Amino acid sequence: MMVSFIILVLVSTTDFESETVKNATMGSLGLLTVLMVTLRIIQTRKEAKEPKKEYEY
Repeated sequence: MMVSFIILVLVSTTDFESETVKNATMGSLGLLTVLMVTLRIIQTRKEAKEPKKEYEY
């Protein structure tokens, strides 16, 4: 997730020939970032509901 935020910052500060291409790139990367955060939240909630495993040593 951190990498996607860094990429968003790098894209936003880079000069593009076309503003439309820049906006499309930022939009798609933004949606990808939101999707990754959402999936991470779902995974965390599922793990919290599962009982903890006991390890034998």
